[in-house]
Amino acid sequence: MQILDGTPLRPGGTVPMTVSQAKFEQKGDRFIPKKVDKKKKKKLKQVEEKILGWGGLDDKKVSIPATVVLRYMFTPVEMRADENLRSELELDVKEECVKLGPVDSVKVCENHPQGVVLVKFKDRKDARKCIELMNGRWFGGRQINASEDDGLVNHTLVRDFDNDAERLEQFGAELEAD
Repeated sequence: MQILDGTPLRPGGTVPMTVSQAKFEQKGDRFIPKKVDKKKKKKLKQVEEKILGWGGLDDKKVSIPATVVLRYMFTPVEMRADENLRSELELDVKEECVKLGPVDSVKVCENHPQGVVLVKFKDRKDARKCIELMNGRWFGGRQINASEDDGLVNHTLVRDFDNDAERLEQFGAELEAD
């Protein structure tokens, strides 16, 4: 410490640096403990255990989940006409997709103009099998278009603009009637 005290900060420089022992003091009147996020700490511990663990080549394979988008499964008109269509579609699609591999969830996007059903598989390989099986297949007089979800579009928020225009006209008629 004494050797570096007074030496130039940079080689050939003129500005001398001062070196002294660090002083650890409390700032303020009272001690404020550091906040620790318990969830982050627990997750970090799990990741460390996984990395440093004894696991090896004999471990079970890591599955990467994937979502398949099935388009043209229904029309918005059919969905509005039949109350049970949503649950029937979910059951039919799940029953067919479980044959290919474990399915996390099946979601019918009832307001989507393209009649979208989302199927979330636990493993991407099973999702690819589903795409091969379902793409080009006929369902209810319509040809299904199956593809892997890229995650860019939130299919549940896409709306049927024909239905919106119809509702807007109906609302305008109600306002004029009053």
